Amino acid sequence: MEKESKHNDLTNRLLTIILIVTLIANGIQFYFFKGSSRFDWTTGVISSKGNIVQVSNYNFNGRSFYDLGKNKILDSGWDEINVSEHNVKDTFFPDSLYIGWFSYNERKFYNGSFVLPTEIIETKAIQLGMYPSYNGFNSVLQIISEVKPKGKVVVWIRKFDKNVIGEKFKIGEYQAKETKATWHVFDDRSETDKTSDIDISRKVALVMEEHPYKLEIKLPSGFTLDDSYFKLFNQKIWHFNGRESKTDSILNFLPKKFSLAWGNGRKNFRMQFCFDEDEVLDAFRKESNTLEPLVLELILSDRYDVVKAILRNTKTNSKFVFKDKY
Repeated sequence: MEKESKHNDLTNRLLTIILIVTLIANGIQFYFFKGSSRFDWTTGVISSKGNIVQVSNYNFNGRSFYDLGKNKILDSGWDEINVSEHNVKDTFFPDSLYIGWFSYNERKFYNGSFVLPTEIIETKAIQLGMYPSYNGFNSVLQIISEVKPKGKVVVWIRKFDKNVIGEKFKIGEYQAKETKATWHVFDDRSETDKTSDIDISRKVALVMEEHPYKLEIKLPSGFTLDDSYFKLFNQKIWHFNGRESKTDSILNFLPKKFSLAWGNGRKNFRMQFCFDEDEVLDAFRKESNTLEPLVLELILSDRYDVVKAILRNTKTNSKFVFKDKY
């Protein structure tokens, strides 16, 4: 009996020790995990209206958000958000932001690292109706960085729940610094190319220069235009409604690409055409020395899926035939 009693005492002590260790471990895990402070959130960038920018780097807590798209040009305020494709799940709100961009208006590169007020973000997120991740509610907080002229950045938050967008709340204003960089910052494959010879002034001209021209689409007899689009270098897109017989439009900014579809019920064609940057800039600069708009003529074929793109100067009767970049 005595041996059995001692054995039971040892067993109880061992179980007590295990229980204490388990409680301590769970306490430590709870302290560091802090499930009530973990949320689902996503990020995005906008630019104030008319402030034409292209974001090269964007990360929170050192985590890069390359899926925002380095080639996207922003200038439309809240009407256009360069938003991350993936949410950050079950994670603390970020305490730091790094952002870098190029300003087309100013022809300058900017970047900055900023400290974010996590306590304010969490408090306001809860006030906006956000729930921690472990509650199982399908709610996501958007953290939006607004790029403004002269290197200013404003950070906003708002609840984004099943495509229902709530009120926004400003959590901070910051000042980035001008930095020396080359166009390599927009190319993931050559980020170490510090001696890039890309002419930034031409990159700016492609997006911002205005050269008025009339767009004419010439269809073969008996054919009609199906759903098509015309894209400019400033990334604005001109959509054509289906079954139009002819489309005449006056545009100002340089053409980058178009996709045209046409048919007659028996034959249907679709063709894409991409303009070469240097060719299109030089051609429009050379010909637009008159007060009359130029004519960009797109001639469609009734035999093959062929498109000719011709720039005409109606005053001098000169013309330039573009080559498809690809």
